Amino acid sequence: MVGPLQFQSVAARNALRLHRPTGLGAALCGAVLATVGLTQWASAADATDTADDGGLQEVTVTAEKFNSTVQNTPISMTALTGEQLQAAGITTVEDLIHDVPGLSMRTAGPGLTEYEARGLASNGGAAPTVGFYLDEIPLSPPALSQSGKVVIDPDLYDVERIEVLRGPQGTLYGSGSMGGTVKVITTPPKLNTWEGSAQLDGSFTHGGSGNGSASFALNAPIGDMIAVRVVGSEQYRSGWISEVTLDPFPLPLFTPGPVPGSLVKATSYGDLATAPVTNVVHDANTERLSNARVSVLFQPRDGTSVTFFYMDQKMAMGGYDLLDSTPIASTSPGPVYDAHFEAFPLSEPIHDDIQIFGLTATQDVGFADVTSATSYFNRNARQTEDASTSLFYSNVPGAPSPPGYYCAVPSATCTGPAPPAPGSYPALVPVGYSEVDPSHQFTQELRLTSHDVAGLHYVVGGFYSVLHSVWQEESASAATVPFGDLDGSYFTSYNPYRVIQSAIFADGSYAITNQLKFAAGVRWYQYNSDQHEESWGYDAPNSAPGDVTLTQAADKGYNPRFNLSYEPTPDLNLYATASKGFRPGGANQIIPPSNEPPYCTPGTLAFKPDSVWNYELGEKARLFDNWLSVNGDIYYIKWNGIQQVFTLVCGYQYYNNAGNGRSYGPELEIHAKITPNWAFQLSGTYTNARITDPTPAFQQYLSQQVSTPTGTPQCPVTGSCSAPILNVPKETASAALIYTQPLADDYVLTARLDDSFVGQSYDVAYFYGMTLPSYSIANFRLILAHGPWSAHLYADNLADKVALMTANNTSFQFNVPQLVRYSTNQPRTIGIQLNYKF
Repeated sequence: MVGPLQFQSVAARNALRLHRPTGLGAALCGAVLATVGLTQWASAADATDTADDGGLQEVTVTAEKFNSTVQNTPISMTALTGEQLQAAGITTVEDLIHDVPGLSMRTAGPGLTEYEARGLASNGGAAPTVGFYLDEIPLSPPALSQSGKVVIDPDLYDVERIEVLRGPQGTLYGSGSMGGTVKVITTPPKLNTWEGSAQLDGSFTHGGSGNGSASFALNAPIGDMIAVRVVGSEQYRSGWISEVTLDPFPLPLFTPGPVPGSLVKATSYGDLATAPVTNVVHDANTERLSNARVSVLFQPRDGTSVTFFYMDQKMAMGGYDLLDSTPIASTSPGPVYDAHFEAFPLSEPIHDDIQIFGLTATQDVGFADVTSATSYFNRNARQTEDASTSLFYSNVPGAPSPPGYYCAVPSATCTGPAPPAPGSYPALVPVGYSEVDPSHQFTQELRLTSHDVAGLHYVVGGFYSVLHSVWQEESASAATVPFGDLDGSYFTSYNPYRVIQSAIFADGSYAITNQLKFAAGVRWYQYNSDQHEESWGYDAPNSAPGDVTLTQAADKGYNPRFNLSYEPTPDLNLYATASKGFRPGGANQIIPPSNEPPYCTPGTLAFKPDSVWNYELGEKARLFDNWLSVNGDIYYIKWNGIQQVFTLVCGYQYYNNAGNGRSYGPELEIHAKITPNWAFQLSGTYTNARITDPTPAFQQYLSQQVSTPTGTPQCPVTGSCSAPILNVPKETASAALIYTQPLADDYVLTARLDDSFVGQSYDVAYFYGMTLPSYSIANFRLILAHGPWSAHLYADNLADKVALMTANNTSFQFNVPQLVRYSTNQPRTIGIQLNYKF
């Protein structure tokens, strides 16, 4: 026995480093007091651009498939250059999301994040609501993964820029972009240029240990027509969450019921703090990431180019970034602990490996450029969760209704059946529940992009993709063999899923006058999907392999967009947009019959597509000779046939269309140079997203099938019903302040402080409507630069706050009422980074 464990709840650890401010106004005020520049200020190596009399930096973008700038593109978007990312200490897309208005996420750590925009949550369905591109390559998540629509977490070293497009982008970017699109653009090879960079980073995490990374980039010309760019990174992040084995594990099965002598199924653990500890794996949630990229440019003459791209990335974690919590009779979190408690010493490894190939060819044909973008990726994601206690508990039968309870000793007041005896259900044994999500996708796009002639510009093209993914789950133990499962499976599945999509699109703009421009586009699409489901085991629909069910879905339609922009001066751009987006339907897993373990209510085999119409008004203004920019918009989205996840108390889940809803709110970004030395940035958004017209099935689910922590149904059985769209914070804000001071001998000192705030939202685990408290995270960086060298001293999560970001994001194993596992952020991390460019 290890002895008494000196762990603390999150609440006790630092007077609740959980931060719970309320209201966007309070968040913005707090952020302004501790702020740092995010989007318009260069890294320390470029800091002399800030300490001068010039205006704000313009960022070139390709959001509309041709070169423009953020201020001249009449859509809601944010763009950051690679230098700006480095200056802000942004090393992952997850870091970026905190500082971009209108975006949110569900995450369980690196490689397990899905992105959402403008209240269009992606926790339901088989496709994301936010598209994700690496250069010209669309990266689709596995179609059926119960960890969500999770994309890779690409290394951001030597990235040229990141563009975030808000609102439906279906005309140019397809079905997975009805809420927006994230584009990561890597630095391309450069002809006739030798250049490179290197970076070393070392840091220490409070409650964990040391972290480190090393990265390099090299651009090498080969003659006058070929250039090669090679990028490599190795990263290690220490863990800070321990895996703690308790024996005996405090898991009571029954508790006193409503009448004397009665028993009902227990819904809470015993005392975790006093249970005997037999094993501790300290700081289990480590991360290792290796990334290698190669780009080759061949340009035999002006107007002709071919670029080959290859990336190989491997990510491995020792455990999840999840904290255990024991729920209470409230929607607010119960006690949250710096550990994961287990009945047996089982590890929870995570692996995410991907290889990406891309070939892009461009030819100038005089009046236009013809571009062919071909890509292929192969991804293999694997993860394992400890499911020992959850499977044991889920397979203990609940009392029949009526009377709704068992009787320990039959009497005049207790006439129900006796509780099930040990041996009538599988015993508590070690069980690792694994999900494997191999996927590969081929994509081809061919488009014609016109040159500007007399105010006319257009893009026309075609798109084709084939995504193959397999949802494979494995959980087995000899404990189920006495109950007729010859291979010991609790639940084993092998479900190949295929989605074929094709589209033809056209998008263009015409300058009616020098100030007034009209743009419109349309995308005709069709898709076909099929799933072969084969699942078996004690908790599965079938007791043995061999029974395969085929489910198919197909649809076709049009996605239009309309945009009218007006530029009364070169420094003011006003626009109005109406655009449509869609997401394919798909197939579900089969739910076991309600009279067999684990005693589920029926689900549905398939769900239909959903779609949105987005209406927005926006402005982009530059003031005081471009020392101040103010970009804002207000939008209203009508969401039809909302795809939502239906979680069942038996542990299963399925997707279905929940009804219609809406989302609306303003988005604001302000960038300012206060003086040649001081710069400031502020952004924020308010999002009101709800299901306002539920289907009868969803209202029945909310009123009768799902559990809530308080026992009060989310909706009445009949009558008016409205529910929040899950995982969408109403309020987000970020603020930043940066000071740059040239020193003697061409040294430049830059200091920056930033804070990001995420408001309260709601999630679902075993219970529906769990509150995720608001939180704010502050960071500080001090940068000294001289010529090609720069040194960064930084403190991330300066106040060492603990954020509860998502509840049970990895829900592929059975949810139980005793436990919520909250994804969390990295504790305070202090480090030094050295950069060199040549």
